Amino acid sequence: NMKIAIALEENGYDSNVDRRVGRAPYFILVDTETNEYEIIENEAKDEVTGAGLKVIKNLVSLGVEELIAGEVGPKAIVLIEEFDLPVYRLGELTTVKEVLEAYREKKLERFDFSSKPQGLRMA
Repeated sequence: NMKIAIALEENGYDSNVDRRVGRAPYFILVDTETNEYEIIENEAKDEVTGAGLKVIKNLVSLGVEELIAGEVGPKAIVLIEEFDLPVYRLGELTTVKEVLEAYREKKLERFDFSSKPQGLRMA
């Protein structure tokens, strides 16, 4: 079973998706085989710094294997690469239903983080 995460603006399946990762108020975690889902609050959203890092750690600890996001901050990218977590682009999609359909039909484009200029890497 694959568990995927999508950021939400509100606490509900019918909520619009949130393009942010670190600051999104909620995440929906969906089991792609059974369609069972749970919605969790993003405890990191009010952090002064490092919200994205905390979110990625939390999601991975909850068994999330793939993330679908609108944008990903540079710090989070480092951790995403460390965990080898595939992240797919939301594109223009706005609802959970649309995102899941596109995901199942393999229409989502995967973020490619490998092309970062080496000069920006933090030691």
